[in-house]
Amino acid sequence: MKYQSHFIVTVALAMASSSLAQTNVTKPTTQPPPYSVVRWTEDYSYLKNQPGNDFFDPIKYIALGEDLSLSLGGQLRERYEYFSNNNFGAGPQDDNGYFLTRGLFHADFKAFNVFRAFVQVKTAMIDGREGGPRPIDADEIDLEQLFFDIRIPLPTAEKDSMTFRAGRQDLIYGAQRLISPLDWANVRRTFEGVKLSTVTGNNTLDLFLVRPVIVDKEELNDGDGNQTFYGIYDTLNLPQLGGKDAKTKAEFYFLGLSQTEAPARPVDVDTYTVGARISSNPKPFDFDVEAMYQFGKSGSDDIRAFAFAVEGGYTFDTVLSPRLYLGFDYASGDDNPTDGEKGTFNQLFPLGHAYFGYIDVIGRQNIMSIHPGIQLTFVKDRPYAKSVKLRADYHWFWRAETNDALYNVAGGVLRAAGGSDQDYVGSELDLLLDWQVNRHLSFYVGYSHFFAGDFLEDTGASDDIDFFYVAGQFTF
Repeated sequence: MKYQSHFIVTVALAMASSSLAQTNVTKPTTQPPPYSVVRWTEDYSYLKNQPGNDFFDPIKYIALGEDLSLSLGGQLRERYEYFSNNNFGAGPQDDNGYFLTRGLFHADFKAFNVFRAFVQVKTAMIDGREGGPRPIDADEIDLEQLFFDIRIPLPTAEKDSMTFRAGRQDLIYGAQRLISPLDWANVRRTFEGVKLSTVTGNNTLDLFLVRPVIVDKEELNDGDGNQTFYGIYDTLNLPQLGGKDAKTKAEFYFLGLSQTEAPARPVDVDTYTVGARISSNPKPFDFDVEAMYQFGKSGSDDIRAFAFAVEGGYTFDTVLSPRLYLGFDYASGDDNPTDGEKGTFNQLFPLGHAYFGYIDVIGRQNIMSIHPGIQLTFVKDRPYAKSVKLRADYHWFWRAETNDALYNVAGGVLRAAGGSDQDYVGSELDLLLDWQVNRHLSFYVGYSHFFAGDFLEDTGASDDIDFFYVAGQFTF
């Protein structure tokens, strides 16, 4: 009963707030920016010169003086998850349901279009999970982000600039295959360090030097002194290819991860990743292609690894606007653990479930996957729903190298090599219904089933996994 009331109260408050958010129907001359995963990309400066039409607009741009402003916002999310045969029946969570509650609240201060101070506080709690919490489940109260920006305009063009950022900050790049704040998790991923971002025309060049933040659910979090992450990431918008609406992008990057010896890591490791990605949506087609190569040293061993990902889709101009798509992912494994060369790809700091299934069993290491899918739009731009969409995915998984282990979503060994020469791991069905009520309020419900394959059956517990979840989210 306490679980039911916990969820109902949260949803009721969100719906009440949603009603207030729609009291004014005057259409502004400039539309508000879409809500961002990282929130600091949102710009509400247009409210300086025009009235808003949203209940929350008075706190989105608070004038503190000439060219001084403050913007406030946040997000509340409540999610119920239920697992049957978690970890294929080997773990303590057979037939276990639990609640995940998350709140994020931020303040964004800007001065003279030169200085910014951004702070975001988080709280993440879990109720009812047996064998938990995991590091991604709970963090009672802490700083998600706290950084300062100094922006220097460049003489080349009006909007060109160079921005120096220092402090705790989320990183998000490309399709989030390697660098993501992991918004799906109850406790998001964040870093602390410095970043220099230069914008010139259609090009954005970032240089960063950070360390990941370690979660301590009852104490203030701190950076990991045993890991240093740095990189150069260049994003080039190409409106001349496919037109402006296609949003064609080319991305090029170099990433370095230095890890010193630690209890879970017996040797020093230096991993360097070079990669490129191109993506576009020349309707009705869309595509995304990314290639990654790694080199470096792991103790005395050389690192030689690679990964490749591609997804292409087609949206039909008919009832339900069906989008059919097909994706392929490959991340190398180590074919010989004694030859002095490590071939297992390092997935770095990824968003995993978007590409390898919502159950989050498989990581982007020593894996090959094929995933077809379909997305249907049942409702669009109605008074009771901005959109209602159903997405269905199916994933097949094989080990890339049978002499290497199967790795989990966190990059750890899920099943060691040597117990079987089978490469087929299994498959997963994902169903997700997403209801975006309006700008602020959304709900989603999903079901996933993992079918254990030959390798899992040969190496231990191999019960099929069932995963059900339902969530409500309110953003302002």
